[in-house]
Amino acid sequence: MQKKTLVITLIVIILATVLIITLTKINEKTLSPQTQILEECKTLNYNGEDKISIVFFSSKELAKEYSDFLLTITPFKENPNAFNFFYIDDYSPECELYKDIAVLCQEKELIKKASSCPNDYIVVLKDLDSNIRSSAYMNVMSLNSNHQLSVFPHELGHALANLAEEYAPANIPRNSENCQSSCDEFDINDGCFLGCSKSNYYRSINSGIMRTLSSSNYGIFDERIILEKIFKKTGSHLTGLAIEENIISCTDKNYLLIEGILNLDNIEIIDKSVETGCLGTNGAGDFSYNLILEDNSILTSGEFNPELIFTDSQEENQEYIDGETFISDQPFLLKIPIIKNSKTLEISKEGETLSEINLQNIGNQFCKIK
Repeated sequence: MQKKTLVITLIVIILATVLIITLTKINEKTLSPQTQILEECKTLNYNGEDKISIVFFSSKELAKEYSDFLLTITPFKENPNAFNFFYIDDYSPECELYKDIAVLCQEKELIKKASSCPNDYIVVLKDLDSNIRSSAYMNVMSLNSNHQLSVFPHELGHALANLAEEYAPANIPRNSENCQSSCDEFDINDGCFLGCSKSNYYRSINSGIMRTLSSSNYGIFDERIILEKIFKKTGSHLTGLAIEENIISCTDKNYLLIEGILNLDNIEIIDKSVETGCLGTNGAGDFSYNLILEDNSILTSGEFNPELIFTDSQEENQEYIDGETFISDQPFLLKIPIIKNSKTLEISKEGETLSEINLQNIGNQFCKIK
């Protein structure tokens, strides 16, 4: 009897040991840099590492057409040196027809490929029927190239500055500033007009870019919001000649890619992996993340909005945008810097922690990303 018990005990110990070793290897594999074939990152305009970097998935000609158009619009035209523009023309992203009405290209392979370039914002251009809407989700803009060029600054208004739709009806992102419940909330404006996402909210311009693609004007109130986001990233308004050569290399950099699902009151993390490439940002919004070091200090913070997907289009005979804002049912992808001695990644909304991710097995494998 004792011999039988001893054999069973040994078998249990062996099985437990094998299980522990297997789980450890799986964890190490997950947290090691994944094999990722980066694409050739081509430069349209490079102004420095501390600038807002936009990468296009398109031909050079289309990327130049859209970036040139953006720089004809205030406040971008007054701050051309705040931006870098790149393009990738040898990879065609997989996109879906979201809700059968809009092109949506935000998926894991796209995020990885975009890391071939500095990539604060990602623009995918697709040649589709004009009735298919363009969209913005987090920092990814999926644009129908048969829409007016102004669809680019419209979707960038969502991604960069958390601007709400100025047509109605639509969902207003939390902490969005351009739709207000009273005219008194606008200290500067081009006027005050009823109807801004909600029928009882006000906008500061009658027919701006966030209301109609026939416009090339945000309005002075929205322009200030955008400028604040630009200066937050670049630090100040810097002038100078553009650098022709792309001196950024993404092949020797790594970042942590988090895949999650937003539930009603929490975030479920479904995958995390260390990837090769440049980091970038994650868009604007009222969700935040903090990278906590072992001494409990906060090293870096960021914002994003995994909650809303904006969809927009406007036919030639229409005066205003035909669109809809959806509560997202898609997994979100969050890129986080890998920092030595990092302890925890906290994801919050309005001060309430939704998820805490242990980073101790990740951050200590790498040096700080520059």
